[in-house]
Amino acid sequence: MFQFGTEWIRADFHLHTNADKEFIYKGEQDRFVSDYIKKLKEENIKLGVITNHNKFHLNEFKGLKKKARTENITLLPGVELSVKEGANGIHCLIVFKEEDWIKGNSESINQFLDEVFKGIENRENENTRCNKDLAGTVEALNSYNKDYVILMAHIEQKSGFLEECNGGLIESLSKNSWFKDKVIAFQKGQTRDKMHQLERWMGYRLPYIEGSDCKSIEEIGKGKKSYIKIGDGSFDSVILALRDYQNRISQLENNHSHGHIKSVEMIGGKMNNQKIYLSPELNSLIGIRGSGKSSIIEAIRYCLDMMPSIADENYKTEVVKNLLESGGQVIVEIQDNHKKNYKVKRILGESSHVLNEDGEEIGVTVNSILQTPLYFGQKDLSYMENGFELDLLSKLVGKKIKFFERDLTNINDQLGNHVNQLFQLNDKLETLPDLKRSLTDIEHKIRIFEENGLNTKLSKQVNFQKDERNIENAYDRINEFKKDLKLLLNSPNLRELDELCKQESLEVPELFSNLSKEVTSVIAVKKEIQEIIGKVDSSSEQVKKYLGEIQAIIGSLEEEFAGIKRDIDIPNLNPDDFAKLKTNEDKIRKDIHQVNTQEEIKDQIESKIRSDLEERNQLLLQEFRVYNDEIEKINLNQGSLELSIEFKGNKEFFLENLKQSFKGSNINQSTYRAISENHSDFSALIVDILLDDSKVTSSLVTEAQLSRVKEIIKTNYNEQLKIRTPNKIEIKYHGKPITKHSIGQRASALVLFILSQKDNNLIMIDQPEDDLDNQIIYNEIITKVKERKPEVQFIFATHNANIPVLGDSEQVIAVSYNEKQLSAKTGSVDNKDIQQKIVDIMEGGQEAFNKRTQIYNSWKNV
Repeated sequence: MFQFGTEWIRADFHLHTNADKEFIYKGEQDRFVSDYIKKLKEENIKLGVITNHNKFHLNEFKGLKKKARTENITLLPGVELSVKEGANGIHCLIVFKEEDWIKGNSESINQFLDEVFKGIENRENENTRCNKDLAGTVEALNSYNKDYVILMAHIEQKSGFLEECNGGLIESLSKNSWFKDKVIAFQKGQTRDKMHQLERWMGYRLPYIEGSDCKSIEEIGKGKKSYIKIGDGSFDSVILALRDYQNRISQLENNHSHGHIKSVEMIGGKMNNQKIYLSPELNSLIGIRGSGKSSIIEAIRYCLDMMPSIADENYKTEVVKNLLESGGQVIVEIQDNHKKNYKVKRILGESSHVLNEDGEEIGVTVNSILQTPLYFGQKDLSYMENGFELDLLSKLVGKKIKFFERDLTNINDQLGNHVNQLFQLNDKLETLPDLKRSLTDIEHKIRIFEENGLNTKLSKQVNFQKDERNIENAYDRINEFKKDLKLLLNSPNLRELDELCKQESLEVPELFSNLSKEVTSVIAVKKEIQEIIGKVDSSSEQVKKYLGEIQAIIGSLEEEFAGIKRDIDIPNLNPDDFAKLKTNEDKIRKDIHQVNTQEEIKDQIESKIRSDLEERNQLLLQEFRVYNDEIEKINLNQGSLELSIEFKGNKEFFLENLKQSFKGSNINQSTYRAISENHSDFSALIVDILLDDSKVTSSLVTEAQLSRVKEIIKTNYNEQLKIRTPNKIEIKYHGKPITKHSIGQRASALVLFILSQKDNNLIMIDQPEDDLDNQIIYNEIITKVKERKPEVQFIFATHNANIPVLGDSEQVIAVSYNEKQLSAKTGSVDNKDIQQKIVDIMEGGQEAFNKRTQIYNSWKNV
């Protein structure tokens, strides 16, 4: 019990047993203890107070307690005492601290009862009142110098505090210091209006608890239920919970539904074969500096594959290596939001492996099990580089923007392809003047041949060569078309259609039958495409034969062509050059035609680029709105922080990247800044240069600088398009920008920022107090942690007592280290051993703690 620290359990504060005169048990007497504990277990009651009427039976209590302990059930000794108060007396449930009142086979409870019932007969009757009023009863109890508390029984029923006492008496009693000190709860407060009236009379509120007031085993657990949050099966733990009732007492069952780490186990290294169990709520790793707190935090981070931040990354990596050592392994057991259990294992230097409850590897990431876990190591909270605010918010909303990153990559690739097409097209268009000049030169040379009559003599060879080129071109185009058809045939969409036609519906079978017919008709096109490919292939082979035939004819005419060339004897004219010139003339004319054709599609490419840019901006706006929604939630959830966001507002980031991208362009600082202010990002700059004739940029730079900028963009546009201007987030803490606060105040703001999130299963922070002051920890951080911990698992490594003590840490892990081994002892703040560890580690030992307490008490009027 309490392996995971403090936990919610069902409690019954009003139990009677066989020793009570009013209790009826019809079974075998030697079976009573077993039957009684069995019923408690069936009702899931893990804490009970034995409160028989005006009576305490030591042997029976010891027998019940011994048996209960075997079932992880805690029983406390008590008595239901009828005191002389009000109209008919009132029933009080007195709970005794066992260590004080019971010593082995002797006890002081009956001695007290003998005192208050002195001279009164038949005291075991439930309506028999003792000879003391409430004040006298407390005075008698206090005379023993032993600890106890009083719970007012069934306050609205006969002999109940509210039923028997009028408003004046309640006001009078509740003003007494002894009443406030010892009366700490009311049982069976049922009526809301009466409870409000009771609180008005008293001037303060006490918790309402439940108890079955059972008169038989069958009645155990009857009526309303009561739950208590404790971390130790002791009187002190129960009383602490009753005094902190706002956080530790409930009439509703509290089940943790959020994902969380259940345990961390080390195999090998400095924590070999040690397993640490964690609470779903607040876990505090405590220890002196250098004790190994950070090592455990970093081992968890490492196993869950959560990357360390830039701040002190090398140190954090070395910490893990030092803890695990070669071959060391971390095993983290996790429960997800659906109460399914998993194990994450990681050997030092290897990848993480996620296993299901059957020990099978399932190939998922930790983020699919734990919802947006967050980690902040030492120095992370004081890391304030440009854009840290957006990085932090991105951690918090990680999964909500993940698909934006994928879509943005696709759009950037698409935009880059279209820009590449435009550059290629522009390059070709730039060749047009050269092509025309080359054509003019060739035509001039051909005219010389024609003027000498050689065109007639050589025309047959030239015509055959032209025919050969045309047939060859037809062969190439047919084969390119065949490739396109094969790509269409292998389309993944066509493959998926094969699966779609097999789908059936339980709800609308007829509709899906018709769907299958249509899908099948589309799939039939696949066969038609295959047939077309066959026809095209056949034509390709035929054209190949034609090419071979004309090449054979040209080969048979080689001697004829050679004879014609030998008969030509004109100085400075080589007959072979004429054929080459005609071939080049034909080729250049085709190139010019192709360039002229591409000139017509330039507008289409430019339109696609503008469309890509608009799609990109719309996607960035959608992402911006996700951030903005989160910021509005943060602003609503607390009053210390105020966040704002500006779309593409981080101009400093854009400015720095401009400087890096355009090195060597001789642009000065002020001009870079002007470019960053007049363009939202690199994509806007590139579009201005490429599509808008540098309308904006040309007014900012010289002609020589613009020329250099164009060259650099042409070389680096793909990388530049991927650089985005981040959104700018400003965080104000108590009305002042966070960057203008001290390190401690900035860190405080960031911790509040982190704690204000609603979608994180796990938040790990290593020693936040290094950058915080105690007042801020108590006034703001602890308050927020206590509010959030029922729905978020926190793991803090700390050497500040405020976090585990004032945060009411459900699990405390006290860490100690020698040169060879790191050890961890766990327990809640209710646990005496852990309390001593906190005093020793965080307060400098008991003597220092006592001395400070003494001094602080002397300052109570300060």
